[in-house]
Amino acid sequence: MKFVTESPRKLSIERTGALAPEAFHERFLQGSGKPAIVTGAMNSWKALSCWSFDLFKQRYGSDQVTPRLFLSPKLIKPMTLAEYIDYLDTPETLPKGFWIDAATRHPRPAPISLPATPLYLAWNVFGHHPELLDEIELSPRFIEDWVPLLPDAFRKTLDNATRYFLAGLMIGPKNAQIGLHYDFLETHAYLAQIVGRKRCVLFSPDDSAALYDGAVNPDEPEFEKFPLFRNATAYECILEPGELLFIPYRWWHHVVALDNSITVNYNFFNRVNFGAFLTSLFQALPDIVDGLAHSPEARTALGIDWVCRGFDFSPAGKI
Repeated sequence: MKFVTESPRKLSIERTGALAPEAFHERFLQGSGKPAIVTGAMNSWKALSCWSFDLFKQRYGSDQVTPRLFLSPKLIKPMTLAEYIDYLDTPETLPKGFWIDAATRHPRPAPISLPATPLYLAWNVFGHHPELLDEIELSPRFIEDWVPLLPDAFRKTLDNATRYFLAGLMIGPKNAQIGLHYDFLETHAYLAQIVGRKRCVLFSPDDSAALYDGAVNPDEPEFEKFPLFRNATAYECILEPGELLFIPYRWWHHVVALDNSITVNYNFFNRVNFGAFLTSLFQALPDIVDGLAHSPEARTALGIDWVCRGFDFSPAGKI
């Protein structure tokens, strides 16, 4: 009989130096894989010594950005980057002006009361400011990364014309979070911490049934509502500036900022998850085709001379 505790078993996420790709594969990508904090992986990054909130405000303060409330209520607040950076120091004060409902995309009033979590910015900065790529090393050396094999035009379509941007910045105040989830298109991911610290809690795909599609809050689990969560195993760490957290595909993660923070996030695939990535890509085809329709430059670069007249679905939901 399996012993049932009142809370999930907790393990520390393993730390490792930057291994050769084959050694990393053998150690962290067998079976369901396992997460790792890779130390030294960011030693060559100029961003560690020069990126700051003041720098981004000075360089890109006039950029229009769309920080969100990712938990209830799910809202978007259009504002300039300068306004958002000012907000980081006073997240208990809601920004003025109109808000957008994340589901309907319709304007709506500001929340009546202060939300449980603050506005959090997932920013497709490299699509708009590629010069920043000179200050980091996006493709990691310790693991195979097949994203660079994609045509540039197709990558730009994913980044700029769909919701699937593969690399970006996460900027937020203390307690910023998205909620328990795993990443899009069956991709591996890493979080590279530039400023501030984050507390990270990860769960294996093998524990998916115990996570109730991400409805569980690992910080305040309701065991009467989610009893299987008692049987899960939580892998935890505090991610410090200069550290990189590798997250294998399909691994659930709950990440909470402990300070005002700047994090590079990167999603990618390789031999381990290529089939799953390709399947997810076909499932997302309507989004991608719609993105191509709004990007003549990408269509030209990819040599596309056809026009899609829409997708018809049977009652069973199949094309």
